[in-house]
Amino acid sequence: MINLLSAECFILDMDGTVYIGNKAIDGAKELLSFFTEHGISYRFFTNNSSRNPKDYAQKLKSLKFGRQPRVITSADVSADYIIKTFGANARVYTAGTKALHKQLKDYGILCTENNPDCVLVGFDTSYDYKKARKAVSLLRDGLPFLATNVDAVCPLEDGNVIPDCASICAMLSHASGRSPLYLGKPSVYTANYILAATGVPAGKTAVVGDRLYTDLKLAVDNGMCAVGVLSGEMTKKDIDESPFKPHYIFESVFDLYQSLKRQIALKSERI
Repeated sequence: MINLLSAECFILDMDGTVYIGNKAIDGAKELLSFFTEHGISYRFFTNNSSRNPKDYAQKLKSLKFGRQPRVITSADVSADYIIKTFGANARVYTAGTKALHKQLKDYGILCTENNPDCVLVGFDTSYDYKKARKAVSLLRDGLPFLATNVDAVCPLEDGNVIPDCASICAMLSHASGRSPLYLGKPSVYTANYILAATGVPAGKTAVVGDRLYTDLKLAVDNGMCAVGVLSGEMTKKDIDESPFKPHYIFESVFDLYQSLKRQIALKSERI
């Protein structure tokens, strides 16, 4: 198991990990300052493709999480996969938000209903039957079925949830008889994208998150250090019942920060 002090890069989930709604989780700012002070690289990663990285970066800045937060989303991974698979001038039918369309366009990908190379489904709060009908028609014609993320629901601040990407895909799968290739966390495509973006090997990378089946499965499946926090979706019962376990479990990033600070202090005493 990786010693946390040997990790050279931390991949931080966002909602439920460093903030909830519009409120920073205690210890998040201190943790980021600790990384900066000790020369440890970090990135934020969200599976939510409904907004673009600039929007997320602006939110992080408003929470005082650095002047230039570096954010990766499942849309970045999806665009990378599409370009590598279908070429730089790929044509995609996209069931997603305007922000997802714009992000794909920024990569040079054409979002179109005419002769697309594949269907890409994202978390889409504007989803309707017009999009569903077109997607099902294309899928029944045999086009590759891609999805940005495997999340079934998106949590709301009041404790309720709304259907996320995987729930939309479930309807399309039932209607088309096809199953999607999920590209965000915990897929190997996301792991490869992160390693290429950071230049840090898997054995020196730690993933911090509040979801077992996305954040922590990404780490466990791809040779990274899995650091679970109980400030969001995951509970101790979930961990007990899971077929795989995080390498570390903390109540929140505050406790992760305190643990790292203690380990640094002990290391200094030994020198």
